[in-house]
Amino acid sequence: MRRSLPLTSDEAAALERLGRRLRRARLRRNLTQAQLAERAGVGRLTCIDLERGKPGVGIGALVRYLSVLGYPDRIASLLETDLLGEDLEQIHGRKRAGTSRDVEDF
Repeated sequence: MRRSLPLTSDEAAALERLGRRLRRARLRRNLTQAQLAERAGVGRLTCIDLERGKPGVGIGALVRYLSVLGYPDRIASLLETDLLGEDLEQIHGRKRAGTSRDVEDF
């Protein structure tokens, strides 16, 4: 049995917002949780957990869910722009990471 890491209130709120958005997107497509689960190849309880913002759901299940909704590449685009990271890199330089050749750009 997997244990979930404790989340801060901000992190929990972000997961709840994501869950509400996933549910809204599913409903806009007139899909039931069972239909989406079948198309994604996951269990209905996984869809329920995603839509409730439960932290223990695997990232693979989220990617499958998004793929059914028509957004298979949405995860990769999350940090397409990283303004905070770029600012920190300018101030402090890069630490412990390899050269830019080692980092794949999505």
